[in-house]
Amino acid sequence: MKLKWYGHSCFAMTFENGTVLITDPFDGSMQYPLCTARADIALVSHDHFDHNHVSSLSGNPAVIKTAGAHFANGIKITCVPSFHDAERGAKRGENLISIIEADGLRIGHLGDLGHMPNEAQLQAIQNLDLMLIPIGGFFTIDTNQAIEIIHKANPRCAIAMHFKNAYCDFPISDESQFRVELNAEQLPNEIEITKEPRPPKAAILTYKA
Repeated sequence: MKLKWYGHSCFAMTFENGTVLITDPFDGSMQYPLCTARADIALVSHDHFDHNHVSSLSGNPAVIKTAGAHFANGIKITCVPSFHDAERGAKRGENLISIIEADGLRIGHLGDLGHMPNEAQLQAIQNLDLMLIPIGGFFTIDTNQAIEIIHKANPRCAIAMHFKNAYCDFPISDESQFRVELNAEQLPNEIEITKEPRPPKAAILTYKA
């Protein structure tokens, strides 16, 4: 599977059968350039402006934004309900944790998870080859919580998302703590995830416009 980071929580996954899945496309109010790439599947973790701008994508993708099991283009996507805050959604509403299964891989996109996962949610994110996890805090879990989740779920690789940088001026933290505490590798914004060779345990992708 080829992975490309478009910034924030937006990633494109291109699978062996040619299917392109894009997660959480953002609107034009972000400082990142709009993602206008072709998608067959658009995965939306929640209906906020920085995660649900499907109209910017080309290709008329199938949109997945509800809990449950979904099948599209030979790909299984299981969306597990969670919350965008630590008050059962009272502040920011609901969020989906999505498990994508294709190419012999299990990939977890945690959306804007705002709380420590319960037992069922934690069970759903076991045995991941790749975990895409927010780290910025304020709107989501912070880096300390993200690291605790990574230790509990033990994915083969965890990649940080939803953090402050030159393109995101939200009142959230940057990636520095994640880098230091997990000895995260700095990688290009386009990488390939396979069973072998083994990916780094933790990584930060380098944004490239």
